[in-house]
Amino acid sequence: MSSLTMRPCGDFRTSYKQDNTIFETKTIRWVTILTIIALCFAPFVLGGYFITLLIQISYLGIAALGLNILVGYTGQISLGHGAFFGFGAFASAWLNTSFNIPVFLCIPLAGFLTMGVGMMFGAPAARIKGLYLAIATLAAQFIIEDFFARAEWFSGGALWVNG
Repeated sequence: MSSLTMRPCGDFRTSYKQDNTIFETKTIRWVTILTIIALCFAPFVLGGYFITLLIQISYLGIAALGLNILVGYTGQISLGHGAFFGFGAFASAWLNTSFNIPVFLCIPLAGFLTMGVGMMFGAPAARIKGLYLAIATLAAQFIIEDFFARAEWFSGGALWVNG
């Protein structure tokens, strides 16, 4: 046997407090805080392209976190997650253009509208799980997509061109 000690591989946490820590070390905590502060001042330093890139990273990160909560923590499968995400985006733009509401208010209001749409699909699907829930969310995907195509007042509708 060599002079190296044998250590088990993996991440072994022995208490509930260790399992729920967000920042494992003080260094990670300070790097995160400094990164957030740097991102707050980024619009003043960076150009328009980088601001657009940061905005896209932010909203796609929010969508990924939402899917992670659903799939990662509850183990449920959602095939209609993109439709609800798209409805929230369209709702935010619709509120801004139709009612001249500031963008910072449109985003939470669009979240409440999307919550209402999600509850319309979620109330009937609350008691099903597994493959049946995946089928119900897939149905929601097609229903919301059809709504986008037909609701000219909301999304502009679909452009039908006769050949």
